[in-house]
Amino acid sequence: FIGLPALTLVAVVFGAVGILNTSPIAFIKNYRENQNLIKEESKKEELEEKFQLALEENEKLKNQLAESAQITKEVSTPKSSSTTLPEQAATNSAAPVNCPPQIACPSNNADALANSIGLSTLSLFRPIQGQKDRTRPAVLNLSGFKTAVGRDTVNLQFNIIPSVTDDSKISGHIIVLMKNEIAIQAYPLQALGGSDFQINYSAGEPFSTQRFRPVDASFVKPRKTGNYSFTVFIFSRSGDLIHFQSINLPVSL
Repeated sequence: FIGLPALTLVAVVFGAVGILNTSPIAFIKNYRENQNLIKEESKKEELEEKFQLALEENEKLKNQLAESAQITKEVSTPKSSSTTLPEQAATNSAAPVNCPPQIACPSNNADALANSIGLSTLSLFRPIQGQKDRTRPAVLNLSGFKTAVGRDTVNLQFNIIPSVTDDSKISGHIIVLMKNEIAIQAYPLQALGGSDFQINYSAGEPFSTQRFRPVDASFVKPRKTGNYSFTVFIFSRSGDLIHFQSINLPVSL
């Protein structure tokens, strides 16, 4: 009376368990669990690949930053000296010109002295034969300087106004440099694209004006907010420097 019903109950329990484990419901459950495990493994592998790519990109950025810092160090000294040469030339036109060791001293004639102002001292620019500085007397005025920050760019906007009164047309090429503590950018972008890191004046934005000419120079958006130095070079069609002006402006990102 006791043993046989107990044995039957045990057999029923084991049979039910076996049916549940081998039923389609159990199979579907196991399949879903296996699929979830596969997805988790795939996500893990994808995250590991992204992490490795991020490490490689970080290493590339470090190398580019080091190269930019080296270029800035090489060009900062001649650029700063060029801003003081026009004032020295105005007061010492009759005296011998004292040049830095890396620059050959010009003779005391007017053409050679004019050719040394703002041109031969700028290692960023590729010199051309017969190139002169014609920034005095001024033939152009620049006004309305402001910066505009976009999604990926920072734009320097200003106006070119001829200072002559005879309505003659002035034409040439515009090159603008933006400098911060670690790098220098040039506008137009292709102006600094050569292998020798020197700018040809003819790579600048062409312009021609009699009364008014707006300029919108765009640069790659920097990462930090701060004061940035902008320098505008305007060359004639023959390559003579006809305007040179530097200005510091805040950039808020």
